[in-house]
Amino acid sequence: MFISPATVNPVATIMQRQLIIKGRFFHITPKDKNFFLITYKIIQENSNFFNENDPDYNLNYDYEFLYSYYTTNYYVRCKLLPDSIIEDLLNNEKFDMNTQNNEIPLSPQQKLCLEESLYIKLYLRISQGTDEIILITS
Repeated sequence: MFISPATVNPVATIMQRQLIIKGRFFHITPKDKNFFLITYKIIQENSNFFNENDPDYNLNYDYEFLYSYYTTNYYVRCKLLPDSIIEDLLNNEKFDMNTQNNEIPLSPQQKLCLEESLYIKLYLRISQGTDEIILITS
């Protein structure tokens, strides 16, 4: 005798989380092993986007680009960190994040590699704060 399996009706629930507005992290590029401070901030209309009280605002960045996550755009800024700052950071010493490195500016190829290497990291950081669909089967 043939017995049909029970019909399962999944129920979808949307868990809403708050959208991540801004953040920062350190990143090393895979090809040339340069260290960068990465900051990102959501672009919103009618907001005080450039806030002089923000410690990341006054840094001299080496590269900037826009990153889109669905319908939200983020302004991403990248600051190349010289080895002397890395050493001071690891030793918990005081340092000036705006110390100029003695290297030439980033080449277009370096900028492209940096941007490409950041796509997955940015996605993982930003997607932590967005909606998530959970299927519940009963």
